[in-house]
Amino acid sequence: MRVQPLVIGDLAVPIPVVQAGMGVQVAKSDLAAAVARAGAIGCISSVGLGTLEGSYAQYTEESAKHLAMEIRRARELAPKGVLAVNVMVALANYDEIVGVCVREKVDIIISGAGLPLSLPGLMNGSTVKLVPVVSSGRAMKVILKAWHRRYERLPDAVVIEGPLCGGHLGFTCAQLAAPETVPITGILADIRAELAPFEALYGRRVPLIGAESIVTADDAVKMIGLGFDGVQIGTRFICTEESGIARASKEMYVRARERDVILIASPMGMPVRVLRTPLTERVEKGEKIPFKCPFQCLRACQANTARFCIADAMVNNVFGNTDEAIFLTGPAIGRVNNIIPAEEFFEPFKGICA
Repeated sequence: MRVQPLVIGDLAVPIPVVQAGMGVQVAKSDLAAAVARAGAIGCISSVGLGTLEGSYAQYTEESAKHLAMEIRRARELAPKGVLAVNVMVALANYDEIVGVCVREKVDIIISGAGLPLSLPGLMNGSTVKLVPVVSSGRAMKVILKAWHRRYERLPDAVVIEGPLCGGHLGFTCAQLAAPETVPITGILADIRAELAPFEALYGRRVPLIGAESIVTADDAVKMIGLGFDGVQIGTRFICTEESGIARASKEMYVRARERDVILIASPMGMPVRVLRTPLTERVEKGEKIPFKCPFQCLRACQANTARFCIADAMVNNVFGNTDEAIFLTGPAIGRVNNIIPAEEFFEPFKGICA
């Protein structure tokens, strides 16, 4: 099967793959640039780039400064590539981070972990492409109505996450326990139905990007064969030379098998798919892990009731403190058996991309 470029407005991406914007500091400029150079969409995660000490004001300023630095570095490393930034709606400094993306003229903003209802209003005339992340037709309907009513704007593309994705998930625990009840093909059909009248109104088609347990080029081709225009891939890119976490953490992922993947409740108020570690075992037992909270990085997180600090746990992943870390993952991690240069992942696409 030949696969077509992913076309988002005036952007034509030769390899229809979006590298997921994984935080904390997994998806930085090195990884995003490597993916963009290969002909796909490289994506920087905007979460946790600033210092993790000091006042909230300092955190906000440091986050903005470091994101701008990462964007500029990615542009230097891949001047002709397509660059996205992932900005979680759940971030307390969401507006400020979106502002950095606009000022630095990224190509695409991908926004999930909540509904990005206000996103078009933060553009200040920018032509950056806006790509919401959704997991249901209902969520798509809310975004479409809000964007049309407030901004007369349609998404430039949409990422559709199925129940077999990694990290934070927009599904109930019951749905995640029986993922066959919410297949991504059904979600795709629901979202297509919600989009249809708006596509007719605006006179253009919205490309859809599927995300769920994609580890190989064959997986990507199969997903596109279901009716998607492209795919988003996360877990495979964690175990690349360019990802921003410590070697010890990457090796932890490589050793993991499907049986090591569990679901826990995140302080964000969402289920999150992770590897079982000493830290998650303590959390599952109901233990409250002591932490200090000099700033509230997530809107929904309440330090007095949260059982652990997800920011601290993910920073431990960055530095290889595996016993105190949390490892966000997809259920297909058992098929990721090595650490490779990102470019190597794209080799099989050379013979199948139009």
